[in-house]
Amino acid sequence: MTNQPVHEIWNGQSGLDWARHQRDLDHYLAGSMDRLAALVRLAPGRRVLEIGSGAGSFSLALSQAVGPGGEVLGLDVSEPLLALARARAAHCDNLAFERLDIQTEDLDRHGFDICTAHVGMMFFSDPVLALSRIRSRLAPGAVIAFNGWSAQDNPWFSLPISVAERHLGALPPGATGETPPPGPLAFADVTHVTGLLRAAGYDRIEGWQEAIMIRHPEGLDALMQTLSYVGPISTLYRMKQPDAALKARIAAEIRDAYSAYIDAEGAVALPGCMTFYRAVAP
Repeated sequence: MTNQPVHEIWNGQSGLDWARHQRDLDHYLAGSMDRLAALVRLAPGRRVLEIGSGAGSFSLALSQAVGPGGEVLGLDVSEPLLALARARAAHCDNLAFERLDIQTEDLDRHGFDICTAHVGMMFFSDPVLALSRIRSRLAPGAVIAFNGWSAQDNPWFSLPISVAERHLGALPPGATGETPPPGPLAFADVTHVTGLLRAAGYDRIEGWQEAIMIRHPEGLDALMQTLSYVGPISTLYRMKQPDAALKARIAAEIRDAYSAYIDAEGAVALPGCMTFYRAVAP
């Protein structure tokens, strides 16, 4: 089973858009990155494998935490994001990136102390196989920790798509069945994902939902700049191809709805919810 559809998405417009909006996404996701980093026992000298490293934002924080005696290897399939990550990490001797899909390709390194993925683990067509292959590259006792989006309590996703769908019609439903399709919500069900980890051979498995804050200090203008390019509304726009006038009407309604989430400093501050997972390689 291949991940070719996911490869095409992240080497196409989605990868270009995420690279272009890397700075804004770093603001939105800073809180969840900090929370994930706290779960993986970062310390000088640790060897870290990062899955779905994207534009390298979490990778840079990991490399600083493990220091010059440690090592961070980021894996991704997106050439646009890898190019940006490598440029941002040009000064880091302990950080490298590789284009590799660990579900289908062999990684020639092993013995990592930590594996982590910041909203990057949920794009595998066969997650048990991918998690098993990751486990084979970890040292005994290594920690794996990653996160995903919850299906509820995320107005960053739900508010704009609900407005856009009123004008454009609903996004098509995902694949039916017991296994969620690869994508942002594939790891939303804690029972399902802890079962995947168990099937892949991990011990001491934990999974839970946790509230996060999605914040951008530059307020509504910054939010509206990124809105058409990331998240589910971008998929709907690519499918329906609304004209400029209709996009403007949708944007005005979304902006009005988001105005309820401006804090005293003028920043966007949205409540959110993520699922977090932690396990140990035997």
